[in-house]
Amino acid sequence: MYTLLLDTSGPYTTVLLVQNLQLVTSSVVEDRPAEHLHEQIQTSLDRAGLLPSHLHQIAVVIGPGSWTGLNIGVTTAKTLAQVLQIPVCPIRTLDALTESSRLPAWGIMSAGRDRCYYARHTHSKTPEMDVASIDDILQLMEADPETHCIYEYGDTFSERFCDHPHYHTTDRLLPESLILASKNGAILKGNSIHSLVPAYLQPSYVERDASR
Repeated sequence: MYTLLLDTSGPYTTVLLVQNLQLVTSSVVEDRPAEHLHEQIQTSLDRAGLLPSHLHQIAVVIGPGSWTGLNIGVTTAKTLAQVLQIPVCPIRTLDALTESSRLPAWGIMSAGRDRCYYARHTHSKTPEMDVASIDDILQLMEADPETHCIYEYGDTFSERFCDHPHYHTTDRLLPESLILASKNGAILKGNSIHSLVPAYLQPSYVERDASR
């Protein structure tokens, strides 16, 4: 089974072709996904000697993350899935971020203005994602002695965790983590694909400022 996996959540645009959870081709490009996502998809298919009709599933990172990037990635995934009549697997950013951890872990990423997206992962159930100030999240972590690892997407808060022995940071979601997350993700088929939207978790700066 061939899966096309798209990640446009951050500063890198990642396109993976996966066959039965094994990586076939990988394309990672820094900067604007609107300028090169479709070219990456076509190049990846060409390298593998495949046509779009050979795909069995689309997996896509739905957020949180870049407002523009997520919108482009999710729209592309939905369009391809509906044209090809194949299912979509939505991947949450913080699930992929902590997927490879075998220990309870916190996944965090900057939400701007000293706020942070966060989720506590134990692999026993799907965690809730939310957004709060970094100070509030630090208090939650201090009250959670069972969680050993902290993974940050980016390095905005690295100074706050410089003394933590199991703090990890990455500037992009790694292929192996994305593949694992796609294995464990939900599957949307048929009309349910229409309901797929980016997981922004909070309004954009423009929307927030306009409401004041």
